[in-house]
Amino acid sequence: MTDTPKYNALRAAGVFDASLDSLAQWAPQWTEQYMDLVEDGHTNEVLEPKLVALIRLNIDVTATHLYAPGVRRHVRNALRLGASRAEILEVFKLASVVGIHACALGVPILEEELAAAGREDDTVTPGATPVCDQVRANGMFNPLWETLYRWDPQYLEKFLGMGLGLWQDGILPPLWIEFLCIAGDATVTHMYGHGTRRHIEAALQLGATREQILQVLKIVSLQGIEACELGVPMLDEALHSLAK
Repeated sequence: MTDTPKYNALRAAGVFDASLDSLAQWAPQWTEQYMDLVEDGHTNEVLEPKLVALIRLNIDVTATHLYAPGVRRHVRNALRLGASRAEILEVFKLASVVGIHACALGVPILEEELAAAGREDDTVTPGATPVCDQVRANGMFNPLWETLYRWDPQYLEKFLGMGLGLWQDGILPPLWIEFLCIAGDATVTHMYGHGTRRHIEAALQLGATREQILQVLKIVSLQGIEACELGVPMLDEALHSLAK
């Protein structure tokens, strides 16, 4: 790998593992061109290195992707950069609440189709919903949840109760949480536009700069290399099998 100094350096730093070694051998120039992009996200000072590792971890562990080799590598890298067990677990929790997007997307569509079919829209008496009330008061209530609140307020109350504490427990700074949410929603395996916009707005309100948010999106854009991380070792294995 003498022709790929940038890849060698990032590999030694734990950003990549052996899965791209054959790529570096077969296509050194292309590999180095990609590493130019990777270096930008790992060597500048726009975001803290630990946050970069947590963002990459969030991208890979979210249900829209579930890329185990990346999760394993980014857990190791985050620990190396000083992340605690609690902080990494917080990323896993945050990735778990992305499930509410199924309701944010599907329930309004169901409402429209029920109306088109002439079906009644019965509202359920909400009862006490202190978590929903708090989320509304904080300006965090997604308008796409309104119909779910009318139909099944206690389910939404329980779901938001699971998620709201992540913004309040102090394990990760609220701005970091917004950066992680931007990454999870903008990732190429999700591309949830409504959530990306909401979390960009929230990050800006918390004082994020354009450069910081752009850096998050640039890190997300590098997810595409996982096609090579997954495919190149399989190609290498198949070529060795044919040569026997």
